[in-house]
Amino acid sequence: MSKYLFVLDKDRVLCDENGMPVSIAAECNEHAIPLNVGAMHDKAPTKSESQWFAMTKSHAIELGLLNAYGDRFDSMQFKSLSFMPYRQMIDRIDIGLAHTISRAIQLLLWRDDHQFCSRCGLSTTPHKHENAMICTSCGHRSYPRVQPCVIVAITRINPSSQKRQILLALHQRHKDSGMYGLIAGFVEAGESLENAVHREVAEEVNLKISNLHYINSQPWPYSTNLMLGFIADYNSGSIIVQESELVEAKFFDVDALPNIPKAGTIAHALIQQVVGLA
Repeated sequence: MSKYLFVLDKDRVLCDENGMPVSIAAECNEHAIPLNVGAMHDKAPTKSESQWFAMTKSHAIELGLLNAYGDRFDSMQFKSLSFMPYRQMIDRIDIGLAHTISRAIQLLLWRDDHQFCSRCGLSTTPHKHENAMICTSCGHRSYPRVQPCVIVAITRINPSSQKRQILLALHQRHKDSGMYGLIAGFVEAGESLENAVHREVAEEVNLKISNLHYINSQPWPYSTNLMLGFIADYNSGSIIVQESELVEAKFFDVDALPNIPKAGTIAHALIQQVVGLA
């Protein structure tokens, strides 16, 4: 059974000269987190399956799996390696690898953030058979938390040209890049996914929607989010943006879109699905 290790520096992934993630064939110790889903619940891969692990850059260097030369790195198998942000590679890797790396980022950050007990403040240690950090004093267990977020593509027919349109918004954090995205936000405690979509749309652009349909989901490690994608029809209202969140929002004809999120993101996939409806 082959064992492979991804090495990460927060959200940056060890890559080759072409900017593609590399995995190191290596025996793994307690510093490596299993990435195969179910691997820590006694559901071991079969002999024909590969085992995937993740480890931090510092631990890989400490164990001699990685040699550092400034901002370049070598392993026994690969030369001239460097670390690249996950965001920069997502449009160039397949969905299975993207999900594996997203899982690696989230689990390593979770372990780093839970070195001490949230109840008594003493140190924690990784559980041997599941993803949990256990307090060495009071026994409290901390599990990885996934934060659900909704994202919605709102569509309508242009009242003048009869072309299909999609609502796109320029977020405050993207005003320099000019990238327009979809309406999105976190699900609040006690709230259904559907209610969260309606609330976020009302809060951010002052619109009402109808015909809401769930489409798909994407794990997204910024940070530990599960993006749940929807498409809806515009129902009523005039756009009034929430200025603390958005610079502007407007409906665009699908054949005249501005700069949008790159391929590999759920936002891009939802936008393209609306384009396909035209």
